[in-house]
Amino acid sequence: MKIIRAKDYKDMSRKAANIISAQVIMKPNCVLGLATGGTPVGTYAQLIDWYNKGDVDFSEVTTVNLDEYRGLPRDHEQSYWYFMHKNFFDSVNVQPDRIFVPDGSNPNAEEACREYDAIIRNVGGIDLQLLGIGEDGHIGFNEPGEAFELGTHCVDLTESTINANQRFFNSRDEVPRQAYTMGIKTIMQARKVLMVANGANKAEIIKKAFFGPVTPEVPASILQMHPDFILVGDQEALSLI
Repeated sequence: MKIIRAKDYKDMSRKAANIISAQVIMKPNCVLGLATGGTPVGTYAQLIDWYNKGDVDFSEVTTVNLDEYRGLPRDHEQSYWYFMHKNFFDSVNVQPDRIFVPDGSNPNAEEACREYDAIIRNVGGIDLQLLGIGEDGHIGFNEPGEAFELGTHCVDLTESTINANQRFFNSRDEVPRQAYTMGIKTIMQARKVLMVANGANKAEIIKKAFFGPVTPEVPASILQMHPDFILVGDQEALSLI
């Protein structure tokens, strides 16, 4: 495990983007596992800036996203497909046929998850997986539980996750109650894992996840066992370690 301390959110975003761009430069046809949420937005913005300057080329890159709400069509403004296009894909040259996100519109959970696992296998696995971390230690939608989940699966979102996502919808009733997510096994099979974390509200869980026991009650703690895991956090997020 490698920990990189950044001064602030902008510095964290730049340092994380530097790791991702280095991956793309070293292996132009790499597979990037991407994440949604507020934390990685600055990283995507930095990558877009470097793309516009001609410093990085995404034309051969394949992307697979961590998760998607179950029941939302792709064109819903709160779907993760929509989020990724708005915050990244529409501004760079990733080819449309190389963009993969779980199919939240498929009501057949078993089929949707099986097909997504097959996609990840068929593209050769993930070279670099980008993650954020929830205040309860969840990664993707892998919530605290009794065991580490394996492949892509359908999860019932916890009340804390529903409450955290409520601000993006007109009302709490509109927040989806389920999501399709990559499992812990899939994330751990990525050749490199990069986590970004910012803000004082993440300090306690960062300490618990990476300096406490490895337990399914803190899903991110399994990353202590990953052979190439990098945590990039700002001073507030890393203030307790």
